[in-house]
Amino acid sequence: MLRLAALFLLFSSLFLLRAAQPPAPARPNILVVVADDLGYADLGVHGGRDVPTPHLDALARAGTRFTSGYVSAPYCSPSRAGFLTGRYQTRFGHEFNPHVGDEATLGLPLAERTIADHLRAAGYATGLIGKWHQGFSEKHHPQSRGFDEYFGFLVGAHNYQLTREAAPKFGTAGSQNLIYRGREVQKLDGFATTLFTDEAIAFTDRHAAKPWFLYLAYNAVHTPLEIDPAVAARVPATITDPARRGYLALLLGLDDAIGRVRSHLEKTNRAKDTLILFFSDNGGPGRRGFFAYNAAVNTPFRGDKGQVLEGGIRVPFFAAWPGRIPAGRTIDHPIIALDILPTALAAAGAPQPAGLDGANLLPHLTSATPPAAAPHTDLFWRFGPQRAVRRGQWKLADWRDFGAKTQSGWQLFDLTADPGEARDLAAQQPALVRDLAAAWEKWNSGNAAPIWRGTPNEDPAGHPPGAAAKSPKKK
Repeated sequence: MLRLAALFLLFSSLFLLRAAQPPAPARPNILVVVADDLGYADLGVHGGRDVPTPHLDALARAGTRFTSGYVSAPYCSPSRAGFLTGRYQTRFGHEFNPHVGDEATLGLPLAERTIADHLRAAGYATGLIGKWHQGFSEKHHPQSRGFDEYFGFLVGAHNYQLTREAAPKFGTAGSQNLIYRGREVQKLDGFATTLFTDEAIAFTDRHAAKPWFLYLAYNAVHTPLEIDPAVAARVPATITDPARRGYLALLLGLDDAIGRVRSHLEKTNRAKDTLILFFSDNGGPGRRGFFAYNAAVNTPFRGDKGQVLEGGIRVPFFAAWPGRIPAGRTIDHPIIALDILPTALAAAGAPQPAGLDGANLLPHLTSATPPAAAPHTDLFWRFGPQRAVRRGQWKLADWRDFGAKTQSGWQLFDLTADPGEARDLAAQQPALVRDLAAAWEKWNSGNAAPIWRGTPNEDPAGHPPGAAAKSPKKK
């Protein structure tokens, strides 16, 4: 009897102790939203005033805003390849947009595992809506790369105003730019930003019974600068530049879309269970240089899309998870889109694969007292002849303008005092230049050669000046 009483007391104590402990948090839904070519200074939260962006600003304030959030390349496809794998894309030769070469081999190398591969293995429903730009062949298709569902376009750009009768636009690399559901071409009417948002909302409803991962890859605010009639009247009449008006119209539509998705998560009581990460795939193309077509603004940063200056690689970057990530926080430590994969896996309770370059940001995001140490000692970039490294406040960069035949050579900037990279301090800090250059060389020794050529503006060795970047005809 005494033994039975002791066992009863033991089990009762264990039961009460377990009941007193808070339940382990459920695995969150994970929503990664990527804008295309978004200017850093065009959001209200970054000082933009031409049009209001209340929903993006609200997302930034709902959680953490990274003031030094970077992407791993200043260009669409390689930037996305880095995010999708958690590895510098130069590790596996995905240095340029996959537009030049044999279409069957162009795209994210098949040996690389994506964030969708990892999360699907962890029991998540996985979906991609919008822009892929990671290859065109059957083996490179999103549904061959970890995504259960796909709705979007495979290549680098797409028109917004869709009609069933219209001919496809933006053929590239031997592929016609078409909207697919899975692997089937769709004939659709509507505006792309709205259609992608409708699909995102439907995806969250279909998978309400299990955790899901959704990569929502808008083509806004990338060209063509088509204006949705639904937002045209909201672009101020005082803005007369047609390109700027088109860009701002796309930004208004993007902001509305973010509001619709978050509102639906709130209405369906899923917001508290959803980790949202938002960033732009690269800096905005402004009114200068080779990419002078978008009219984005990257103030206070110098440079644009396609350059390793801050304007090409530092982007709007937010994370929100109600109840887990405190609202209204900013983090100044440099972080990079490579960090999303390990962060998402940590949130999902999934194992971390070997060989990642990204860091798990959850301790910085969810802790009441975030770690004082930065997630990264150094961040690196290589894009054709351009190269850069950031360590703390210091950045060493060797950059050039598109179309230019010469490099700047190594230039050193103090980003705390000079975020616009206006004052080269290399002559005053030769020892620091040598140290950072050596760190870049050591990092670069672990990179691969590009597995396809870039255009002349990306990679001067790729083609002679003026040569067309065309794919061979299919056999």
